[in-house]
Amino acid sequence: MTDIREGAERDLGIGIVGTGKISRQFAEALRLTPGVVAHTVYSRKAETGELYAKECGVPSSTDSWEGFLSDPAIDAVYIATPNVAHFGQALDALKAGKHVLCEKPLTTDTARFDVLAREAKARGLVLMEGMRILHDPVFSLIRKAVARLGKIKRAEFIYCQYSSRYDKFKDGIVLNAFDPVLSNAAVMDIGVYPVALNVALFGVTDDLSASSTFLHNGFEGAGTATLRYDGFESTLTWSKIADATAPSVVTGECGSLMIDRLSGTTRVDCAEAGGRAETIPYFPSGNNMIYEAADLRDAIRGKLDPEPFLAISRMTVATLDRIRRAAGISFLSDTQPIE
Repeated sequence: MTDIREGAERDLGIGIVGTGKISRQFAEALRLTPGVVAHTVYSRKAETGELYAKECGVPSSTDSWEGFLSDPAIDAVYIATPNVAHFGQALDALKAGKHVLCEKPLTTDTARFDVLAREAKARGLVLMEGMRILHDPVFSLIRKAVARLGKIKRAEFIYCQYSSRYDKFKDGIVLNAFDPVLSNAAVMDIGVYPVALNVALFGVTDDLSASSTFLHNGFEGAGTATLRYDGFESTLTWSKIADATAPSVVTGECGSLMIDRLSGTTRVDCAEAGGRAETIPYFPSGNNMIYEAADLRDAIRGKLDPEPFLAISRMTVATLDRIRRAAGISFLSDTQPIE
């Protein structure tokens, strides 16, 4: 296990798993974040990894999973692969003594989440989910603003984004983004954002209902959930097959809060009851993955407690479990044993 103490001067070596769009953005974030550096990228296909390394400025690539995990220069592993692979790859990395930052959702169910959390704790390693809005400084602004709204009366969190891969799907080409075999669904890819922000602000509830729209191959393309709390309801809406421009809104007795986007938030407006909305001063980053990269670095060096983030991640996956049961969303991986 890598032992990085507070005040250590050397950069932390980060191994990247996955060569898609999001991992390219993370490689850029590493270049913009002091104290961390991309060391190696792992890809099952050697030529894909080599191309990624060249284009993203990563020093090396490998198609050997065992060699990747045994590299002593890798302190932490960033995982950006299909959902179905998250658990196994994260568990392997933890057993190899590597800290883990995994793309959302960290796991496909609570049982697998708990296995990873126990493994990380037993080995003294950092386990963190790449839920951008919670690492972005805008979350602190949102939480403080919600506290000023008084008794909450209504919340609505929306993330609907027409997928760039949906046209291919309509043409009969099923890419990973629309393949349910990979434990993928709109609620896992897009809905996870409203779920995470909701539970981060209001906690979990067992009083929940949900419904979804399914495509011809069984993929869940859109859905909505209603979470009932003491005195108010929170509605979550998500879609990969249609856009929506409406902001997310939290309304209380003393005012309301509007959030323009739940991934890459650029504007938050707050209005007192009966008053005009005012924009909360905030200067968004062009690549807000820098904040999760910095939090991973600080957690490894003992400057940041990762447990509050992990607690929100568990509440998120537990709520996703309830939504999937209510909406009838199932994956092949649900029936597979946890190794």
